Amino acid sequence: MKLLIALPCYNEFDSIASVLKAIPTSYTGVDEVRLLVIDDGSADNTAELALRAGAMVIRHKVNKGLGQAFRSAVDYAIEHGFDLMVNMDGDGQFDPVDIQKLIDPIIANEADFVSGSRFIDRKEIKHMPPIKRWGNKRMTRLVSRLCGQKFSDVSCGFRAYNRDALLRINFHGRFTYTQESFVFFHFENLIMMERPISVTYFPERKSRVAGSILN
Repeated sequence: MKLLIALPCYNEFDSIASVLKAIPTSYTGVDEVRLLVIDDGSADNTAELALRAGAMVIRHKVNKGLGQAFRSAVDYAIEHGFDLMVNMDGDGQFDPVDIQKLIDPIIANEADFVSGSRFIDRKEIKHMPPIKRWGNKRMTRLVSRLCGQKFSDVSCGFRAYNRDALLRINFHGRFTYTQESFVFFHFENLIMMERPISVTYFPERKSRVAGSILN
């Protein structure tokens, strides 16, 4: 089984190398692992540092937004025959050790799409802006009602998809795709799950990839 780990990035020169080096190189149930950085029009040397760290790189000449960066990752995964894909941020917010948690239900054929949840275990998240937590709660309630399935976090950018889910993706929003994907996969009759993941918010940093209060 081939796994692609995709990281959309915009001006992440200060973190991308360390994040890539922290990603485990082997996983239970996976035969091949590759890293892909989507450099979404960065004005710094994010792409060069990613290449030095051993990742493949797709470069957007201009900043197209998170949604289009995700679309580039999906297209690459499909074209190169990957069986599953994980996407995560390149800023060090998520713990790469949690990747195994996300792919386990897919490998066991228990889910088509697994989203990380920052809130399912109800732990305090230090430095998370209250407005983001509020926005996420409101959107999560709405998406849960639309899907007829209770979720705890529909805005997390740390997720896993099997090939069937990747082939069915048909959303092209420029700025985000996170909430939309739940509703889309529901109407495609795909099996969705959440798994608890760790997250770190850096109070001195502002997200360069998505500034929505929902994320």
